[in-house]
Amino acid sequence: MEISTCTEMIEKITNKKVELFRAPFGAYNNTVIEVSNELDLIPIQWDVDSLDWKGISAQEITTRIINRVKNGSIILCHNNSDHILDALPMILDRLKGQGYTVTSVGDLVYKENYTIDRAGVQKPKV
Repeated sequence: MEISTCTEMIEKITNKKVELFRAPFGAYNNTVIEVSNELDLIPIQWDVDSLDWKGISAQEITTRIINRVKNGSIILCHNNSDHILDALPMILDRLKGQGYTVTSVGDLVYKENYTIDRAGVQKPKV
């Protein structure tokens, strides 16, 4: 299974347990969630897409993110996009100026007593 192979490689290189899984292209369904759970991985999903992969300018990326972010947002950015490195300082400065704290995805997700809806969004079990 591809997920297991990747997880094993990452753990071998980093000496750290992989805890999170993001489905390629955000393609979630019940099977993805079930397999993630079987592999002891927490499936995650973003709620703000920077669209940085489309080649838009750093300013357009920044505006897109700032207009969509809310408390607890997970922002999707790609390390190989043309303008993300120019956009990130602007994004981080603006978010911090608005009172947001930037943290890791692992700090944002529920690790137990949660459900995941059809869009891959975690919700606490009630």
